[in-house]
Amino acid sequence: MRALIVVMFLLLTGCASQMSSPSPKLDKSQVLYIMPLSNQSTMPMAQAQVEQLLASVLADAGIRVELYPTSKVNDLQASIEPEQRQAEAQAWLASKRQGYVLQGAVQEWQYKYGLDGEPAVGVTLQLSDLNGQVLWRGSIAKSGWGRESLSQLGLTSLRKLTANLNWD
Repeated sequence: MRALIVVMFLLLTGCASQMSSPSPKLDKSQVLYIMPLSNQSTMPMAQAQVEQLLASVLADAGIRVELYPTSKVNDLQASIEPEQRQAEAQAWLASKRQGYVLQGAVQEWQYKYGLDGEPAVGVTLQLSDLNGQVLWRGSIAKSGWGRESLSQLGLTSLRKLTANLNWD
């Protein structure tokens, strides 16, 4: 009976893989600046979706979040020429005096092909101080079920990944 319960639990949780380094104690009063994520997925503008969801997840956890400005380079243009947005964001970040910097990459952000079209996400994040010293790294890859939305899977995955950050 116990083995059946374990198998059922594994089936209900979907396929997931996560890893992260230990997080130092982080000052919750500091602002967390979200920089442009690199889109390594096949989904156009996946990075823009993940950045917005990430900002929401962190704000919901009580973290003060500032997302880099997007006024000069729109999301579509940033997908085609990401270095323009990165340069604009770096210039913006240079004016900041204290806080943390979150950057990373989206490796997967799609519905898989097939009968059910399961959602699948893969994200890697890196937290640094303003001097560029890496404080934490983490990655998550997860696939969902056929009727689950990509945004729902993304939110739960990002929430689970950022829960490894040790906010004081």
